[in-house]
Amino acid sequence: MVLSLLVILLLTVVGWVLSRSTALGRQLGMTMVVLLLGLLFTNLSGWTPAPQATGWVSGPLTSLAIAQLLLAVQLERLWPDARKLFIPFVAAVFSTLVAVLAGAWFLGPLLGEQAPVLAGLFTATFSGGSLNFVSVARALQPPEALLLLATAADHVVFAIWFALSLLIGKRAEEPAVEPVGSSAASLAQDRQQPALLAWSLLWGVGILLISRLLGQLLPAVPSILLLTTVALVAAQLPGQISRRGCYGSGLLLIQPFFVVIGLSSPLAGLLAEGIPVLLFAAWIVALQAGVLLLLRRWRRWSLGATLVASQAAIGGPSTALALATSLGRSDLALPSVAIGLLGYLVGTYLGLIAAVVVGGA
Repeated sequence: MVLSLLVILLLTVVGWVLSRSTALGRQLGMTMVVLLLGLLFTNLSGWTPAPQATGWVSGPLTSLAIAQLLLAVQLERLWPDARKLFIPFVAAVFSTLVAVLAGAWFLGPLLGEQAPVLAGLFTATFSGGSLNFVSVARALQPPEALLLLATAADHVVFAIWFALSLLIGKRAEEPAVEPVGSSAASLAQDRQQPALLAWSLLWGVGILLISRLLGQLLPAVPSILLLTTVALVAAQLPGQISRRGCYGSGLLLIQPFFVVIGLSSPLAGLLAEGIPVLLFAAWIVALQAGVLLLLRRWRRWSLGATLVASQAAIGGPSTALALATSLGRSDLALPSVAIGLLGYLVGTYLGLIAAVVVGGA
């Protein structure tokens, strides 16, 4: 585990240096750089991190980063910005379902008896993220070999679409919206002030401890919902100056999560025996993305809101939040989590329905 954490840290630091010291790195941004570094490292070396290390990064560390990012959010902007995401998100989920049913029909000869299970898994995960994937997998109980291939395909396709979303969003040059009461200059200054950094970490750790305590008292409530609620309440409390460093530190702390995503996306096994599974996953995400981008031009949706809504469906609230902040759309930070939580509510049911429909076709 220690070696895995050191590799993840090293790749994060290298990504940070490249994103600040090279022209290409500055153009791509740190998030995309670390994601690509993880993809290259695991696929060139064949090395994958220990599950305990990836679990720690994807769990406590990413939760701390989410808390930090949400501590910069003000409630007064929630509903106007959430409305920008709702219709694109509904379109994304509907497109996913249509793509799954069409793909299961087109690729049926290649998928064989695996088609209903894969339809259920991919409908679930591309309608709200990996939590739905796990829930449907527990219900359908696919063979372990198929589950591993589906998981790898999910990670690879997600990583590619996240990277493309960053490229598309950054090239569009939509105006970035800073957190309320902050500016780019003040955020840059905050990162250099140890006192503000210490205060921001204290706030974040406090949010984690309180949400964990509430989780023990309310085990039926999803942990991300508790974390979001506690962070949101804390963000409205007096003493805003002590939270000025939260946004910048949160952006930095969430980068190891994308290193892990890259390191969890090996292509060797997929290209050896999982090509039909990979084709199915890629078809679903490609069709969903294409439909949303076409609808965006027709309905004149904001490009940033469209991409974040798509990510909320494909990756869930955490990755939607990361994309929103990476694109400089802090106004979409909390709405992205709220829309992603909606995906948690519908994704599992849609996945089970898709499995039944494809199995009975």
